[in-house]
Amino acid sequence: MAVPRFFIDEPYAHQVLVPGTRTSLTSDTSAYHHVVNVLRLTADKRVEIVQRGVWTAWLCKIESIDANQVLLEVVEEIKSVPLLFETTLLLGFSKGDTNEKVIRQATELGVTRVIPVLFDRSVSRPDQKRAKSKIERLRKIAVSAAQQAHRRDLPIIEDLHGFSEALDLLTSLQLDVTLVPWEEETDKSFSAYLEGLTLSEYPRVALVIGPEGGITQGEILALQDLGAQSVSLGPTILRVDTAVCASLAITHDILAGKHIKGDA
Repeated sequence: MAVPRFFIDEPYAHQVLVPGTRTSLTSDTSAYHHVVNVLRLTADKRVEIVQRGVWTAWLCKIESIDANQVLLEVVEEIKSVPLLFETTLLLGFSKGDTNEKVIRQATELGVTRVIPVLFDRSVSRPDQKRAKSKIERLRKIAVSAAQQAHRRDLPIIEDLHGFSEALDLLTSLQLDVTLVPWEEETDKSFSAYLEGLTLSEYPRVALVIGPEGGITQGEILALQDLGAQSVSLGPTILRVDTAVCASLAITHDILAGKHIKGDA
């Protein structure tokens, strides 16, 4: 079984973790609850921690557990290879549990940033208070999914944006390419189009996935005015979560391959 991983705040001001130092999971954190009440770990068991802001992963041994804390001894730094590209997901806000499924799966697949967006055909249109609550829920799901996937970082989950606001944000990100999987696109294959691009050394790619009702012609034109390219994921119409998984998996596979070949 994989060693469980947790994201934690820097435990003490200016503390630098090195092998042999100690840190703790305090009883007011979800990590403490998970170790003690869910996993029921005991002394001498191993866990991994990642410090937010520092984004360094450490293997630790549990020294002791009491009502106030799980005391950890730092054993060694866990080396990992960072992704050599960024992917931003502009996500059509959807109804039901679709948003939660997408955030969980996209996080596991390594997405860098998610921008939830109200498209014209978005059915779920929460008021400001409910939108804030929903986004906070999505951020917690992203943390849980990142821990499960053993990521060393967390995706940025933006606030819920209107369509025009989201376009402004996309413009500010200095992207290499923006791809829009669209059921009415028949000429350009997603994978073939991306494979044929010459990108920067550290590519920044955005993927635009509409809500359940799809993307309107007017929204496609607005995206194309910003340089976005509509592409096809095949002859069938995919659910939102399926389209997200397919798009991210294809994108990361191609971008990783370009770096291996040295032609990014």
